[in-house]
This record gives sequence, C-alpha cells and structure tokens, in this order.
Amino acid sequence: MKLANLIGWTALVLTVGTVLFRAGYRIGRDKDLRLRNAQGGSSGSVQHEEATFYFRGVNFLLSDEPDKAIEAFTQAVRINSETVEIYLSLGNLFRARGEVGRAIRIHQNIIARPDLSDSNRTAALFALAEDYRQGGFFDRAVDSYRRVLSVDPSHRKALAGLQALHESEGRWDLALEVLRSLKRVSGQADPRREAHLLLRAGQAQRDAEGKAGSAAVPEPLLEPYMAAIKVYPGCVEAYRLLGEAQLERGEVAAAIKNFSAVRKTRPSHFFLLVSALQKAFTLANDEKGFHKMMNEAVASPSASARLILCWSNLLEEQGRLEEATQLLRRGVTLHPAATPLAHRLVLLLKRSRQLEEAVEVANRCLDLLTSRQPVFQCAQCGFKSQDISWKCPQCQVWDTMEPL
Repeated sequence: MKLANLIGWTALVLTVGTVLFRAGYRIGRDKDLRLRNAQGGSSGSVQHEEATFYFRGVNFLLSDEPDKAIEAFTQAVRINSETVEIYLSLGNLFRARGEVGRAIRIHQNIIARPDLSDSNRTAALFALAEDYRQGGFFDRAVDSYRRVLSVDPSHRKALAGLQALHESEGRWDLALEVLRSLKRVSGQADPRREAHLLLRAGQAQRDAEGKAGSAAVPEPLLEPYMAAIKVYPGCVEAYRLLGEAQLERGEVAAAIKNFSAVRKTRPSHFFLLVSALQKAFTLANDEKGFHKMMNEAVASPSASARLILCWSNLLEEQGRLEEATQLLRRGVTLHPAATPLAHRLVLLLKRSRQLEEAVEVANRCLDLLTSRQPVFQCAQCGFKSQDISWKCPQCQVWDTMEPL
C-alpha cells in the first residue's frame, strides 16, 4: 500500500471515530427534542434529518464507500452550518480523498468565523496545515503550524509536522530546534534523528563558509561531529566525518582512533569505514597496524559478513589468495545465508582449481536459498508465503494464492 493511501485511510479511521461519537450524541439529543416538539415543532424534524445524514455517512464509511459518505456529510452541513465538528470531519475526508483544494477551503472558512472557540480554532489551523502540507504548499504549511503553536506551544502533532517539513526542505537548524522543542514537550528523545540533524547542520555551515570564501576554522569544524556522537554513540556517519576532518587537519592518530571506535559502538557497520581506515594507516605509514586491526576485527564473533567480504577482497588484491580463501571458509560457516560470501568463495576455489569444494559450497548455498524462497503469492495484494493459505493473511481475500 502506498504511503499516501495509508495516510488517507488513517485519516478516514480517525474521522469515523469522531463521527460515531457525534452521531450518538446527536441522536440522543434528537430524541429529546422530538419529545419536546411532539405538538408540531420543526426543530425536532431538522435534528432528525441531520442525524439521519450523519448515520448514512458513517455507514458509507464503514462500507468502504467514501464518496457517498462525503455526500451524506455535506447534506448534514447544509442542514446545520453552525456545526464546526462536521465541517472539520468533512474537510479531513476531502484531504484523505486527495481533494486538497476543497479541504483547504472548508478549513479556511472555519478559521474565518469570529465566534470560534480556541480549541476549534486550533483544530482548524492544524487541519489547514495538514492540507497545505499534503498539497505541497510548504511555506503556507509552516506558517499554519506556527499559528497552531502560537496558540498551543505544546501541540505535539504540530511540532512533529513542522519538524518533518523543515527536515524535508533541508532546513537543518530549524528542524533541530523544533525536534528539541518536541523532546521537551513529549519527554521522548530521538537520538538517532538528532545526531544526523547535527551532522547535516554542521555540513551546511561548512558549505556556507566555503562558498563565502572564509578561512577554515579548524576547531569549530569538529564540534557538530562530536556533539552527534555524544547524542548517539552509534552514529557511524559522525565517526566517519570526524575522522575525515581530523585527517584534513593532519591528526592521523586521532582519526584512526575514531574510525576504529565503530568496532565497539556499531560493529555491524564497521565495514563501511575500512576504506577510510586503510587511508589513515597509509598516511601513518603503518600497514602492519592496519592488517593487525583487520585480522582482529574479522576474528571477532561480532564480525559481519560484509566485513569478512571486504577484508577478503583486500587480501585477494594483495595476492594473498590462501588467506582470503581461509577467511571466506570461516565466513560461510558463520554466515551460511550470506550469498556474497559463498559466491566469492566459489570464485576463489575455481581460481585455485578446487572445483569439488566449489561445487559443494555452491550446492549448500542454493539449498539454503531454495528452502527460504516463498512458494505462493497472493494475486490480490502480493503477499508471499511458503505455505498456501486459502484466505490471504494480509488482504483477507479468499482463494487468491498462486504458485510462483
């Protein structure tokens, strides 16, 4: 399911909840009014007609007929144009259906009302911001989110929406500022996001200084990377950028220390820094040190398949074929499902004329891959499974599983 459709259906579900509550309330009030107007008053019939359209809209939504639901709710609005909640629900429905222009007009009309309560005005402003965001009017969306926050500074959804907009537009400093506000309001930190925003903000500052032709300022250049590592010690990109900046400054030992720190903080991603680490050891004229560190890394129980493959490729480039082959044999044992390792080992074995072992490794790899391949796929939603299910577990449609 596409993200836009998922967001639309989420909005529909939330709207259903609001509508059900309002409908129940209105029907109860309608019965009371009909009792009081049993002698021929018109107010009770109007309330009854409005509630009828309300329930029709709910039924259409539950029957997956949103177009008819919109029509029914529109009729309810015409009967009682003072009902702000119906307008809000209707606008959200239009947005969920992709009719952003109609949603914007409805929410703008709500905001224009002079007698609007603070809570309804905040809800309408937020809905308008969501309209603008979905419609691609980002500057207007930012302005609307800020108007919400001027009324309610602790509005979490407005903060989250504003932060996401700043981030999507590359306004890293602003995105970081709003993220920290959201952290204060919600009490929940997002260290990974914060760390990467710090990096992007630092890079943007450096690029701006470069375009302005200003002289490089060595010490402040390291601060964003160090701050990112402090916020999130597992940020591989921060270690990489910090080490590269230190190499530019001639601080080779410090760079090696930071590159190699990823072995402990994020061992699964250490392979990403092998090239930078090799460059640093070359600048330090310490090839033996690099080999020692790599041999220790691949010997670790936490060594990833990618790290083993990376080091075996370097060994092969240096003509150390037997070491590379032994390393790959161990890697295939540790990571039997790692196809790139098996493939590389087969190529090396063929190269050294060890054809029998090459065939054996290839067969083991193929057997494992075959055992994990799905056998059936739903023709309706694409769900894959090794066993047939006459009713698809994902889309719940009967008899749609076809063999692959």
